[in-house]
Amino acid sequence: MRTAITFEIDTDGLDSKTEAYLAQLWHIAQANPAPLGDRDAGDLVAHVSTEIIRRWLSGVRPDLYSHQSRDHYWKVLTSLGARFIDGAWRMPTDTDADAEARP
Repeated sequence: MRTAITFEIDTDGLDSKTEAYLAQLWHIAQANPAPLGDRDAGDLVAHVSTEIIRRWLSGVRPDLYSHQSRDHYWKVLTSLGARFIDGAWRMPTDTDADAEARP
């Protein structure tokens, strides 16, 4: 026996669906036989996933400032020996190294 089932999913109404139904929609979206890279299939998964995450985060106090856009630059600059002094980045000079080496 072979059966074909078609699902019609209204992504505009996801906020009114139960959590159990939303979980089923996520599985359906993942099982979609569309080829990898299909825009509509990807958009469907994104809509359903966003609603799941929105609900999950509604009762969670998120960590703030764990990652910042400036972190990468800070890491690179400090790995090169730069120091943030008096509001400006300073690169070490030979004279600085000589001064630190003196007793």
